[in-house]
Amino acid sequence: MWMTSVLVFDTDTSFARHVAELLGGGGSACVVAAEPDDARRLLATGGFSVFLFGCAEGPPCPLGLLDSARRLAPHMGVILMVRPAQVRLSIQCMKRGIDDDILIPFDMDSMLRKVASVAQRRRLAPSSLVAGHGAPDSRDAS
Repeated sequence: MWMTSVLVFDTDTSFARHVAELLGGGGSACVVAAEPDDARRLLATGGFSVFLFGCAEGPPCPLGLLDSARRLAPHMGVILMVRPAQVRLSIQCMKRGIDDDILIPFDMDSMLRKVASVAQRRRLAPSSLVAGHGAPDSRDAS
């Protein structure tokens, strides 16, 4: 059986750790990136099938991290964890090529299905399509 490897980043690191813990209990191998630079370093390894990305209210959202994800790991699926009242963020992220989003709060079964679905679609996509994807269409590293 193929295990989904997930990189989790959220500007609220405790939330990211919680999500990774829950996903790990569901059978995914998860790594939490505490800072954008940690996430970029981990993305460069190419070892993840899905990148869960989120931004808490307050601190600036490092949207450039999504661009880095597409550049460094074009094969990887990207899911935005979007909070209520973050419609603009969701639209910005869609323009940057995310594969899907999930509204917080979410139930874990929905998250597990979404992660598995995005990973499966990315695994089955022709490499030429995945490489050209740039437009719309638990451990801790700290």
